Amino acid sequence: MNTPLNVLFLCTGNSCRSIIGEALADHLGQGALRGLSAGSMPTGKVNDNALAVLQRHGVTVNNPSSKNMDDLEGEQIDMVITVCDAAAGESCPVWLGDTPKVHWGLADPAHATGTEDEINAAFETTFDELYARIEALVALDLADINPLGLIASAQKIHRDLGSA
Repeated sequence: MNTPLNVLFLCTGNSCRSIIGEALADHLGQGALRGLSAGSMPTGKVNDNALAVLQRHGVTVNNPSSKNMDDLEGEQIDMVITVCDAAAGESCPVWLGDTPKVHWGLADPAHATGTEDEINAAFETTFDELYARIEALVALDLADINPLGLIASAQKIHRDLGSA
């Protein structure tokens, strides 16, 4: 596969999980990954708590925006990672085409309630889960892996790190 590998993090609202995934792919990928994000029904606003958790960890965010999948038409996408939480009844967006796809189901911290500390903890959990998965993805020999190997490896990463 060519590097940087353009990885699209896809969810429904494109306000939290996919934004964090996009930023971490850029941050951890160090040129091997390029993060993108979109949603099937974007909220139109990036969640302030998603930006705050990235800032707390020193992760730079490049012009984050909550956008529709259609806004990426014509963009070269090498892999799609859906991050919606099917276990919570979220419907995952469908990315058409033959782009390698994998599902990393994660709870949506945007629905966290409680004290500020409890809400922050939900965002920290999402950050940690995505960080571990993307760190493992970056550790693969991305230049030497084929699309099927990439899918299998990404699925194994999710299984090994605990699936939601």
